[in-house]
Amino acid sequence: MKQLLELAIHAALEAGKAIMEVYAQPFEVYTKDDDSPVTQADLRASNIIKEILKPTGLPFVSEEDLPPDRSQYQRYWLVDPLDGTVEFVNRNGEFTVNIALIDDKQPVLGVIYAPVLDKMWTSEDQQLYTLNSKRSTFTVLVSRSHRTPEVDAYINKVLRPAHPDLVIDTQGSSLKFARLAEGSADVYVCYSKTKEWDTAAADAILRAAGGKVLRISDGQPLEYSKKEYPNPPFVAWAAHRNTL
Repeated sequence: MKQLLELAIHAALEAGKAIMEVYAQPFEVYTKDDDSPVTQADLRASNIIKEILKPTGLPFVSEEDLPPDRSQYQRYWLVDPLDGTVEFVNRNGEFTVNIALIDDKQPVLGVIYAPVLDKMWTSEDQQLYTLNSKRSTFTVLVSRSHRTPEVDAYINKVLRPAHPDLVIDTQGSSLKFARLAEGSADVYVCYSKTKEWDTAAADAILRAAGGKVLRISDGQPLEYSKKEYPNPPFVAWAAHRNTL
């Protein structure tokens, strides 16, 4: 597993370099069939990661490189080469490279790399993740670009009664999960349309740090390797919370 992690780290760093090359210049934004944006940075990063991970012999599933069927994959890479394309287009720096290893439908390895910050989080960094857990302010994270009315309703109905002085903060991409893992926030509420590749690496990292990512509908962990890629609404908890 250590060798796989080292390779994933190398792939994330190289993809980050390519992303920053595009970021530094004017670039075109295209619209995919699902109306989501995509840029040359997404495509270049995906190809770089695929090439670096190829020697592992494991199947490769990327937002920009989806197989017709993955039902027979026991162990495979699940990648979002540029998580937070909206943030990339808006040039606010809050975008990441996400690389996860799925084994038996569970995320068992994760790497998140934020190129602008030049900061990385991995599923083996859990010893670093309780640094900020003694904060007194209960901090709720929501998406910077995809906040929905359902999120505010959940906060007011479920979280605010237990934490009347809670603070709501916005963050882009998987950086929300990174903040939970390192203890600088408590919970992330998501009702927006996410896919498995958006959450897999972050889920692995948060699990390793003692946190949880749970479906709002039944309180069970997010599932991976489903027939379809979309995630249901979920709530992610930092390790020092895991409860109201």
